[in-house]
Amino acid sequence: MLNITSGILYLVVLNSKRNNNFDTLNMKDMAKRKRSLILAGLCILSMGGGLLGVLIGILSIIDVEMIRMFARIPGYASIYSLTVGAHFLYPYVKVLLYGVSFVGALKIFQLRKAGYYMYTSAQLILLIIPYLMWNQIPVVVFFTDLPDMIFTIAFIGAYSLYISQMDSAENQEATGTEK
Repeated sequence: MLNITSGILYLVVLNSKRNNNFDTLNMKDMAKRKRSLILAGLCILSMGGGLLGVLIGILSIIDVEMIRMFARIPGYASIYSLTVGAHFLYPYVKVLLYGVSFVGALKIFQLRKAGYYMYTSAQLILLIIPYLMWNQIPVVVFFTDLPDMIFTIAFIGAYSLYISQMDSAENQEATGTEK
């Protein structure tokens, strides 16, 4: 009787060891794919900025007077005067690029490398279009857009620090993380 009991106990211990090894492997995989708190914060701030940019763009398409309420937000004091004097396509381009920026930040949050490239491309184009669409001399555009430039470079630089944690499309298909 003791022999049978020890055999059952041995099977239970064997199964628990097998499950623990399996759990350990899964924990290692999850530790590799776990995003840091700083990266999550950056993504949330970027997604918020993207949504705010889309909202301001849509409101300026509907009626430019509606964006006066954003003049109280630091960095948005001159948004009304610049949007009124800009090319008529400026709000449409902003909505599109801020939307791409939002999707890029969302993909970065999901640890996808494509999101980094989407976000970086959209933000760099957003830095260039004021020179093309605002009816101002380049020096005025530069100093007006300087805070945006500083934050854009800082966020892209911060995301660059985490690019090694992100998977490319080929790795996602191979590991089955794309679902």
